[in-house]
Amino acid sequence: MLDRGGSRAPPHDPRSSVGLLTGRSIEAVSEPNRFRPCPELVGILAPALAPCRHFTGACAGIARWDPVHGHVPRGFTGAFGTLHDIELVLVVAEPGDPFHDERYNPESSPAEHIDKIAEFSFRALMRRDPFCTNFRQILADCWPGLTPYEQMRRTWKAESYLCSAPRESGSVPQKSRSVCGRDYLAPQLALLADRAIVACGRKAQKRLEAVGFTRFRAVPAIAPPEGNKPHAREAHREIPTYVAECNAKRGRQ
Repeated sequence: MLDRGGSRAPPHDPRSSVGLLTGRSIEAVSEPNRFRPCPELVGILAPALAPCRHFTGACAGIARWDPVHGHVPRGFTGAFGTLHDIELVLVVAEPGDPFHDERYNPESSPAEHIDKIAEFSFRALMRRDPFCTNFRQILADCWPGLTPYEQMRRTWKAESYLCSAPRESGSVPQKSRSVCGRDYLAPQLALLADRAIVACGRKAQKRLEAVGFTRFRAVPAIAPPEGNKPHAREAHREIPTYVAECNAKRGRQ
């Protein structure tokens, strides 16, 4: 099971505590810059929302560019401050199928797409479902007392493959994984190589290894059923220690 979807949230300042949400719809707010990741990550991801040239190449018939039905490279969120603020990178597999009301404006610029995707994904994390609950618990263990928005300011949620799989939770052909990893995943990892990088689940772990990146912590998937098993929760509880170790190495307290 992969993370997906969104929830309806009342308009409020995202810098304050965000309440837990239920349901499957989301209302976008009109202040996109609050959800824009740091410029360095925007620069890496922008070509994917141009749209990505691989939709007519290696990913033809595999990944879809269909903004009005929610099919765009997506799922990423966080890094709402500066590059220096990022302490933790949680790498998951890929976004699940879009929710029925997830849609994007086909006329938007890449940066505008990134704003809306990051906002949608952030608000989706506030839902009451096992993946989101487990994800928020990792954040709470790392930074108790901070609001979800401030926790995600220090966190980058990265997708190891940016588009939905042809069949949700299913495999992705190697030719498509390869170009996506080379053009988008590898540059993100290189940019954040000295941070606490955590591959959540086997898919994410194999995709990091496929781009030649080895300095990361592998943990079980966040989503159930694996994410709710005792050994998974134990591994997730060790993430704050890993964050502290990486912070110390780069001189951040």
